Amino acid sequence: MKPLVGIVVGTVDYGEADRIVHLLTPTDGKVSAMARGARKSKRRFVGALEAGNRLDVEVKKGRGDLFTLIRADIDHGRSHIRKTLEGITLAAYFCEFAGGLARAAQPEPRLYGLLDVALLVLDASTEPPGRLFRLAFEAKALTFAGITPVLDRCAVCGEALSDPVRWACGAGGAVHEHCSPGTRFGTDQALALERARRTRLAELVDEPAPPVEELFQTHYHWHVGRKLRSAAMLGL
Repeated sequence: MKPLVGIVVGTVDYGEADRIVHLLTPTDGKVSAMARGARKSKRRFVGALEAGNRLDVEVKKGRGDLFTLIRADIDHGRSHIRKTLEGITLAAYFCEFAGGLARAAQPEPRLYGLLDVALLVLDASTEPPGRLFRLAFEAKALTFAGITPVLDRCAVCGEALSDPVRWACGAGGAVHEHCSPGTRFGTDQALALERARRTRLAELVDEPAPPVEELFQTHYHWHVGRKLRSAAMLGL
């Protein structure tokens, strides 16, 4: 048996009664475990396997990389988040974004900590955090995954940014227009996003966001190779 602390970042139904749960843990990165009978039992794992829940679990080694979930106790259920559709969808988005960047069988303490803080702030907020909060979360998650978006200089030549500026995922972020093609945006916007990336999430709940496209989603897609399904639920 292996005890773990983890946040549920996704589930997949399996067969007629089982469910595979994906956990983001600080010590073992992304862990996938089979929860036998989770969809039919009225007692096993009741309410525990909801996205965003922080759990104390016990798993045992199964086939390949898939563990078997033996026990799951709720450490923090994020009950306030589930009172609004916007809270539910934003929590699902944070979980998918962080979970998609996490590695299996590798420590991910910073990604885990970021997701936990984001969910704690969301759960404690009377109104959902603004767009800058989400953008900062995305930038921080990419940073903690080792693919830091370059925002304070040209990712190609390394010189200070000056308009016109473009976003080039292949180059690593913001670039001069003459250095690389990409999505056009501005130097002021890039520097505003960099300040947000370096600011504590809790300080950005009510801060206005610069008028930029979903650059970090594009960055995620380019590196991970798949789009974020929960983005559509947020209307992005």
